[in-house]
Amino acid sequence: MENCQDQELLAMREQLHLLKEKLDKEVIVNDHLLREVTRQKVRRLNRNVWQEGFACLFVITFGTYVFHYMHLSWWFIGATILMMVACFLATLIPHRRIKMNDILSGDLLTVAKQVRRLKRLYREWLRYGIPAIVVWMGWFSYEIIRVCDNRHVGISMIIGGIIGGVIGGAIGLHNHKKLLREMDELIEDIEQN
Repeated sequence: MENCQDQELLAMREQLHLLKEKLDKEVIVNDHLLREVTRQKVRRLNRNVWQEGFACLFVITFGTYVFHYMHLSWWFIGATILMMVACFLATLIPHRRIKMNDILSGDLLTVAKQVRRLKRLYREWLRYGIPAIVVWMGWFSYEIIRVCDNRHVGISMIIGGIIGGVIGGAIGLHNHKKLLREMDELIEDIEQN
């Protein structure tokens, strides 16, 4: 009788040991899966930064050529270049804090903290970006009126610039909200696990 109970006890211990091994493997798989998903989402965020960088480079090169061709002042052209470089750096530098090494081997809560900081900076960026673009559009309008002999052509160019600015702003705001949503998902994924 005792021998039967000992065998049952040994069998239960073996089953418990097997269940613990399976659970450990599942936790490891979940951790690897979470890190992989986190890495992919951060990679998408970083890809967006480089797309913005190429857009800035395009505006700097093409804009400089067009503005010079239109005989706009060098002060305006220089300020435009400076603004584009500042905008790109203000976007790039916070993204550099999120390192792939932290995602793959480090503490994911640190990554969540860094993404939360990045999200806060993205939200605050509109406070600076919108007034800067309003000032730039005003200066652009002044420059166009200053160099255009025909007032109707100048006004048409300003209206075209405003329409282009509104369309670009709508696309940028859509992209901004999408990035904030992706950051929320990333933080939620990390904190749930």
